[in-house]
Amino acid sequence: MIKDPMKRLPKIALIGRPNIGKSTLINRICQGREAIVHKQPMITRDRKSYLADWNGNKFYLLDTGGIDLKSGEKLNLQIAMQAKKAIDEADLILFMVDLTEPVSVLDQEITDLLRKSQKEIIFIGNKWDDERRHLYAEDYLELGLGYPVKISAQHGKNIGDLLDMVTERMPQYTSGHEDDISGLPVISILGRPNAGKSTLFNTFLREERAIVDDVEGTTRDSIDSIVKIGKRSYRFIDTAGLKKKAPGMDDLEYYSILRAERAADNSDIALILIDSGQGMITRQDVKIAEMCINKGVSICIVFSKYDLISGQKLELLIKELDRTLRFASYIPFLKISSKTKKGLGSLIKMIDKLVEERSKKVPDRDLTEALKEAAAGKGVFSRGKQFKVKFARQTGTSPPSFLIFSNMDASRKTNIKRFVENSIRHRFGFTGTPLFLKFKY
Repeated sequence: MIKDPMKRLPKIALIGRPNIGKSTLINRICQGREAIVHKQPMITRDRKSYLADWNGNKFYLLDTGGIDLKSGEKLNLQIAMQAKKAIDEADLILFMVDLTEPVSVLDQEITDLLRKSQKEIIFIGNKWDDERRHLYAEDYLELGLGYPVKISAQHGKNIGDLLDMVTERMPQYTSGHEDDISGLPVISILGRPNAGKSTLFNTFLREERAIVDDVEGTTRDSIDSIVKIGKRSYRFIDTAGLKKKAPGMDDLEYYSILRAERAADNSDIALILIDSGQGMITRQDVKIAEMCINKGVSICIVFSKYDLISGQKLELLIKELDRTLRFASYIPFLKISSKTKKGLGSLIKMIDKLVEERSKKVPDRDLTEALKEAAAGKGVFSRGKQFKVKFARQTGTSPPSFLIFSNMDASRKTNIKRFVENSIRHRFGFTGTPLFLKFKY
């Protein structure tokens, strides 16, 4: 069952052909770098939603890929389907055209599509940057939608007037009716390109929200939805595939990686997908895990598509994972097949386990006693001096953090830090979640 956090807020869909400035307008309205803006067309592929606020009037802006109805390419057809779903969901349509170009056949076809929806339309003419150059505003009267509202998304011209018009025509919103999603666990789905992230994302949503294709790098941006499973709700984020940053990397790919890293910044849990069919653990898989650890994100390694390889090869892959992640042996792993639904029940249980573990609070007395016993029993030394614990306190959760008072400055002593972390995990668990330690003496 999908729980839609937008159901009590008006939904405004932004529609138009490719590369006319839709993502630029999204960023202008949302006052940030929410959508990827690039000169290459077809960058926005999935339908996304952004919370916007104009003079206290909140609404969700549905961003869509550029519609190309005549293209026979599979990916373009999927983009068009996502845009049509956004039209069906929307309370109001913003139809954008490029005033620097004449009316195209595609503009006419999109107009016909929007008329069939019987939704109210606000007609927008973008790139009204310089009145001295020739613009095609008069030509667009042939679409039968009247004069377009002239704007410049890039320079911010008439955006306030446009938003006034939007808030006047959208359904009335009563403050306090939107769902509170601030306390929901946030789970990001990370991994190298084509590891099955969007397939898993769609499986949780039970709809084709993210475009799934065998072309590497289909997801350019991060998209998220609220999912209710049983009695619990989660916020899932699907991200662009992470690749190694290289000197010759395309700038579009670089910004996709930044989006994925930002998703990890905002996440409680990361599901790091590894394509079992490739039969190898790469340095990039380890880099993704290290990134999440440094950001305090709880982790589960997920072997996707495990039904495509033999059990023997999977065992070898798991051993390789144990070897490469020996610095973080507390990270659990699971195997799933999104297409056959095998392992998904265990994955949900693991997500709940990780939420519980990262929120765990250990009493000061129990923590101090456990560390004193560990230090007295096994003993750990630095330059011939034995490390002793005086007092310990947990100072935070999500992720868990601890303050250790001892008889020496242990902040830069790797063996002592490892000893303390292992002792805490041995007694109290904290499966899958990084621990942050601070020492005083």
